[in-house]
Amino acid sequence: MHNSWHIEATSKCTLDCPLCDRTWFYKTFKKRLLHEINIDHLDYFFSKTKYARVSLCGNNGDPIYHSKFHSLCETLKKNNCEIHITTNGSARSVNWWRELGVVLTENDSITFSIDGLEDTNHIYRKNADWDSIIKGIEILENESTVPKCWKFIVFDHNQHQIDQAKQLSQKLGFVEFRIEHSDRWLPEESNTFKPAAQFIDPKIEHQKKVIADPDYFVEIDPFCIKNNKPSNQIYIDAEGYFYPCCWMASYRYKMKSIFSPKALGLNIKGITEDDIFKNKEVINFFKDIRKTPNECCKLKCGKQK
Repeated sequence: MHNSWHIEATSKCTLDCPLCDRTWFYKTFKKRLLHEINIDHLDYFFSKTKYARVSLCGNNGDPIYHSKFHSLCETLKKNNCEIHITTNGSARSVNWWRELGVVLTENDSITFSIDGLEDTNHIYRKNADWDSIIKGIEILENESTVPKCWKFIVFDHNQHQIDQAKQLSQKLGFVEFRIEHSDRWLPEESNTFKPAAQFIDPKIEHQKKVIADPDYFVEIDPFCIKNNKPSNQIYIDAEGYFYPCCWMASYRYKMKSIFSPKALGLNIKGITEDDIFKNKEVINFFKDIRKTPNECCKLKCGKQK
C-alpha cells in the first residue's frame, strides 16, 4: 500500500511571490483560481490506510489558508496520518496557531518558508506579514510539541543574513535551519534576485540546456518510479487531480487530462489510494516516463549522459 502523499490543501494564498504560478501566469489565468481539497473525500481516501505520511505544501496556494484547515488536519490524524506542513506562516492569529498546535504532535512538523529577516523576507515573499509569522512561531514553541524547520531560499538581497537568520531560528526553537538553492531568479524579469555563485545549484546549467533545446538528450532517474511501479510522493492538487509529482502539476507542465480521476473512470468522491495503483493507465504512464521523458522530467530528474 502506498503511504506517502503530497497534497495541496488549497490554491489560496495571501502572498504574490514572483515565480508562483498565481503571479507568473497571472495574465493567462486572468483571475485567481481558488480551489480547496474536499475534506470528506480526503477522509474516504485515507480511510483504509493503516499509516500515511502526508506533506501539505502547494503549487498555487499555501495550506494554512484552507478555510477549514484545523478540521482537515484532524481528519488526517484520525486516519493515522503523519502531517508535514510547509507554509509562509503569514496572516493567521495567535488563537489560530494555538488551535493548530493542539492538533499536531511531535511526530508531525511545520516548515516555515522564511527568506530573510524582517527587512528582506517580503522582497520575494511579497505581502508577507513578519509580525504574525513570529507570533505564530512563538505560540508553537511555547504551547505545542510539533517540531519546526526554517527553510531559507537564498537570493541576492538576503544572502548576507544567513548567519543571523540561523541564530534567530535557534532562539525561536527551530530544530532545523535549511538553506535552499533555487532557480527562482532565472527568468529575465527576476534576474536581480540572482545570488552569489556558491548559492547556485550546479544543475542550473543542465536546466538551461533543457529549456533551450527540446532535443537535448538526458538520462533520467525518476523519483516517482521504483521497480517500474509508482513510488512516492504522488501529488494531489486542490481540485482533487493527482500527478506523479508536484512539478508535473504546475501550470507550465500541467498533465491534468492524464491523471484526472474522471478520465480514468474513478469516482473522486469514493476513491482510495489503492484504487489509483490498481489502474492500468496509471501504471503504464509511470513506465512510459522513463522511455519518453517530457521537459519537466528532464529538468527535475534528468542528467546529461
